[in-house]
Amino acid sequence: MRLVLALLAMVTVSQAAVILGGTNYDGLKQALDTAGITYTDLGVMFPDPSGLGAGDYIILSNDGGTDPGADYTAFLNAGGRLVMTGGSNDDGFRTWLSGYFNITDTSSGWHTDGDWHKTGAHPLTSLLPADYAFENNNATYHMTGFLAGTDTTLLGQNDEPFAIAAVRTYANGGYFYYMALDIGANGYTSANDQANFVVPFVQGLDIQSTNAVPEPATFALTAGALLGLAGLMRRRRS
Repeated sequence: MRLVLALLAMVTVSQAAVILGGTNYDGLKQALDTAGITYTDLGVMFPDPSGLGAGDYIILSNDGGTDPGADYTAFLNAGGRLVMTGGSNDDGFRTWLSGYFNITDTSSGWHTDGDWHKTGAHPLTSLLPADYAFENNNATYHMTGFLAGTDTTLLGQNDEPFAIAAVRTYANGGYFYYMALDIGANGYTSANDQANFVVPFVQGLDIQSTNAVPEPATFALTAGALLGLAGLMRRRRS
């Protein structure tokens, strides 16, 4: 038994990758730091998903911008998680986003409303308040509204009313979670907004607990050793 426990102790864990990007994301970065989530800041609007896979995260905060976006379909189907806040009314951006979600026509620019209302129960929004009025109204600005679509769950709305948060699920545990409120931009939330909404938003991603996985080589070595030990114990009993 001691040998078994010693071998199991050899199995190490590594946190999946968390990549941060966008056009204005210092507020989101602050929330990630507060939540204790380790990330890599690439300083680009749409990070390249090459080399990323199941359980990895790409987290983006956009405050306008004209980049048409990267193709994250393969990343999502492989089990990757894409998270975005904010948005853009650029034609290229809306065309890119409509490849993932069924969106309303928000080409007229920024919409704003002071309140958030959670729509139903979902693990991603489990830590967010059911209703919230932002102290800094800049956080409520959005260019995107969602409609029902393929594998899509609407997560929240404001009083205009627009559905302003949605998640689309993919195979192997992948998902694209979009919060249209501009909560990630620098200076767009108050200290209370950060504590009561933005930090719970990133904590709801549950990155630390869902992405600790055994190193493949170590796991294979340990599994082989345990099988050998089981065989030895059977021979001793016969």
